[in-house]
Amino acid sequence: MKLLFSATPAFGHILPLVPLMQAAVGAGHAVGLLSSAGFRAEVGEELPPEVEFLEAGVMPGEFSEEAARRTGADVFHPTPSTIGEIFGGSRVDLGIEDSLDRATAWAPDLVVAEPFDAVGPILAARLRVGWHRAGIGPALPAAITREIDRVASTRYDRLRLDPVAASRYIDPCPQQLQDPAWSSTARVLSVRLGAHRRPKDVALDLPDFGEPDRPTVLVTLGTIFSNPDTLSATVAAVAETGVNVIATLGSFLRDPRASRASHGEVARVASARVRYVPFVPLAQLLEKADLVVGAGGVGTVVGTLAHGLPMVLWPQGADQPINAARAAASGTALTVDSAAGIAPAVAEVLENGAYRSRAGDVAAGIADRPHPAAVIAEVTSP
Repeated sequence: MKLLFSATPAFGHILPLVPLMQAAVGAGHAVGLLSSAGFRAEVGEELPPEVEFLEAGVMPGEFSEEAARRTGADVFHPTPSTIGEIFGGSRVDLGIEDSLDRATAWAPDLVVAEPFDAVGPILAARLRVGWHRAGIGPALPAAITREIDRVASTRYDRLRLDPVAASRYIDPCPQQLQDPAWSSTARVLSVRLGAHRRPKDVALDLPDFGEPDRPTVLVTLGTIFSNPDTLSATVAAVAETGVNVIATLGSFLRDPRASRASHGEVARVASARVRYVPFVPLAQLLEKADLVVGAGGVGTVVGTLAHGLPMVLWPQGADQPINAARAAASGTALTVDSAAGIAPAVAEVLENGAYRSRAGDVAAGIADRPHPAAVIAEVTSP
């Protein structure tokens, strides 16, 4: 069978799909990923080599800029209606023709689309094949999915297509993070996902800390919101507590030496207890950490909890406030609204073992969920 995965060109949208792609490849299926050509080089190393990359559509900067032009809204702190225009309108308009061409030529038997992706369902309707929605974390609030669907509906009308409902919702979200009020019209299949890891680990140039017995805190703001000023403020606040710090620079700051200069006083004064690293699969870094300080990106939240680690979260935008709120409600994290709140929150989570205990409970629940191979077997069965 030929499985086409359709996703927004961003790490947080694609990496949670990789275990499903790996399982499909392992089961002997042909697997394709449809996303922007501009993201191919960025994500290529993270994909199974057997996955065929189908280039179509534009990068987030372009379709977000178009959505901002159309709405006049702040796309980094969007309302549901703005999210609807970004993903159900602008991204579709700027990429659907190429997407239809690539998908038609590739001729999939089944489409799998992540929650923000409105392109995959349109392809399934045009090609008259079934499709499944694959979650990437806590399910999107109904207010957001309604807006994406509402805006996308006019694109179906232009293409003279009728929307087709997803057959299944593949849910990677541990129960403790899911909104209790959430329900799905499609049949829900639970799946076990962890932090992203490449088939071959990345070599880390990470000198030992001078005082290795101190707790180690991983600071990661993800790949989109790693603004140097925000990162510097976060690292400084964490280092203030006397812990060792590993800080990721995000996917667009590849050279740690160049980035240290931009982080100025933090890099010079705290260098004995701070290590900056470029983009590295999260699983490798979690093995070295006792606590994670992040922005609340879904990959960070779910991956960290799969490792049984607690968090301190400072949301910066997009869906991060939703993820952070669910993590806080589960008792596995504290949330803050400024850099000033980070140091006391770090101290509290490290001193209070209840946060790590609850994170361990979530990790145990994740480990009990079905393996991606079992899910792929079910969705591809006759």
